[in-house]
Amino acid sequence: MNESNTNDIPRVDRESLIKERLPLAGARVIDVGCGEGWFTQLVAPKTDKVIGIDPSATAIGRARAVTNSSNATYLLASADSLPVEDSWADIVVYYNSLHHVPADLQSKAIAETARVLVPGGILCIVEPMTSGSAYELFRAVEDESAVYASTYKLVLETGNGAEFQQELEEHFVDFFNYQDFEQFLDHVLIVDDRRAAVLPEFTDLLHQRFEQLGEAVDDGRRYDQAHRLSLLQRL
Repeated sequence: MNESNTNDIPRVDRESLIKERLPLAGARVIDVGCGEGWFTQLVAPKTDKVIGIDPSATAIGRARAVTNSSNATYLLASADSLPVEDSWADIVVYYNSLHHVPADLQSKAIAETARVLVPGGILCIVEPMTSGSAYELFRAVEDESAVYASTYKLVLETGNGAEFQQELEEHFVDFFNYQDFEQFLDHVLIVDDRRAAVLPEFTDLLHQRFEQLGEAVDDGRRYDQAHRLSLLQRL
């Protein structure tokens, strides 16, 4: 498959996909790497309780500012040290976040996930692939292809290990919309504030690619990227 071509991958509304694939009704859910809380807010109405966790104080602050669900809580914490008791969660989700966990902490993060999940619970991991205009755009800042590959290897190893069994792997195309270039830059930094040190030298190139690669839509510009959804069951 051509790295920039997503034509042979189904376009699926991510919100519908999540609701269809996960047994959310009455579940207790942890959203690891929740960012500004879109996923937490999406699933909150169907769940008993959902906790959004992120290591970014800025992201958690924004998520708390817009939350409108009484059963949604946001905590400042990292994936390798989840502030949740053993066997609390029915579902743990990493949506576009596992590859942002430092490589030397990913195995600990998976162990923490196993600790907090009930037997039979679901680990849902959604990770980007190296296809689409969003990938080409972000590659100007940081080429994460090697990180995607190593994270996927971890997912496969986890799904064939002693604590989890992989139940499903599915590919789909997701979309990212930005009102303008400034909103895109804000997203780049909220995902990983370490990029602030190198971002200035790439700003002009990023702006050029932002205009070239994006599809004009009513509320700004849209970029596509292939993703892989993996469902693993806690043994």
